[in-house]
Amino acid sequence: MRERYHGLDVLRGLGVFMVIVLHSAFYRFGGLYDLDMDDPPAIVTVIGLLLMFAGLFAMISGAAHGTRTLAHRAAGAPAGKLALRLLAYAGLTLVVAYAYFLFTGPGIVHFETRSMDESLFVALIGGAGFRGWSADRLLYVDSLVMLGMNLLVMAAVAPTALRPGAPRTRFLGVLWAALLALSIVRIPLFDMYMNAREAGNLPVILALNWVAGKNNPLLPYAAFGVAGLWLSTLLATRDRKGLARAVLPPAAVLLAGGVAAYVLLPDTMLERAIDAKWYAIMCAQMGLFLFMVLFALARWDLGSKPREPGPIVRFLARFGTAGLTPFFLESVVSVAVWRLARLVAPTLELGIGGALAYGFALALAWGFGLMAWEKAGYRYGIEWLLARTVGRLAPTDRLGAAR
Repeated sequence: MRERYHGLDVLRGLGVFMVIVLHSAFYRFGGLYDLDMDDPPAIVTVIGLLLMFAGLFAMISGAAHGTRTLAHRAAGAPAGKLALRLLAYAGLTLVVAYAYFLFTGPGIVHFETRSMDESLFVALIGGAGFRGWSADRLLYVDSLVMLGMNLLVMAAVAPTALRPGAPRTRFLGVLWAALLALSIVRIPLFDMYMNAREAGNLPVILALNWVAGKNNPLLPYAAFGVAGLWLSTLLATRDRKGLARAVLPPAAVLLAGGVAAYVLLPDTMLERAIDAKWYAIMCAQMGLFLFMVLFALARWDLGSKPREPGPIVRFLARFGTAGLTPFFLESVVSVAVWRLARLVAPTLELGIGGALAYGFALALAWGFGLMAWEKAGYRYGIEWLLARTVGRLAPTDRLGAAR
């Protein structure tokens, strides 16, 4: 059985590339604090929407871990050992996630005080000085924290659901749909969470932060991860047409319904409100991401003659193979380059176009670096270290699968 699909690498790579572009652009935009959130420029609305694409990473992660788990199960690996392997990945991912957001991650913008809550090295390199970690930063559930939590869900579900020869496709399909439907309870839970934050109610804060709190909690992102597991079972049991027949109906319903609700409801997206508008976006994104994954797999992996990727696609796919290291360091590099630029031109300010060009240039530089690093097998990168560490904690030969 296949353990890797090129289409997933391309989509993941495109996502990482765009995160680098948008992060660098967002924090270098000179008019950031003066944005009118009641009537923002169209490009700002688009950027805000794109920065909400964490669910795509969750879906790809679920599909990738699902295909590997199916391959190990087919080779005779017991479910319990595979659960331990996923738990090891979850723990290590969470370690990397918190190291990232505390030491090298992007800032949290406070528009009301025109200030930036920055990670340690970004603050030091940028010249702001480090003032300690705020509660916002310690509790922040960014996309890497979300992926680590999703791996905990996968460890509970995947080894038994992905049975050799007869994976529980229907069960996983019902489960992701149920999790997406259940996620609507995040709306009242989020209000409870914010009230607890204001009151300093630590037990409630800790109970809700990773489930229904700010940014990327399990509700709704566990649904995206389980949808990825569902896709992995379809890839293992159906041909290209069968995959399309299973994926297209729910994708179309969710995308159309989500977009319709988004258009009809009041616009609160840039306020990051957790309300009906937010839930409409999540439903639309689930449908959109299912379409995107299906398209990428159909184009580069499925059918009698999968297409050979061109140079641009290969350029993006490298970010999908070894993009965690650029993702981890991009904010530090961005602020270092910016500080050097300000030494040459102390009054330098960038508009939206200039900020996007700055972010695009840095992402291209990272891509050319990955091209050179590929020859060494991305040795000592974060993905390389994670794979070696998990390999030692749960070696594949002991699981019954070939190395």
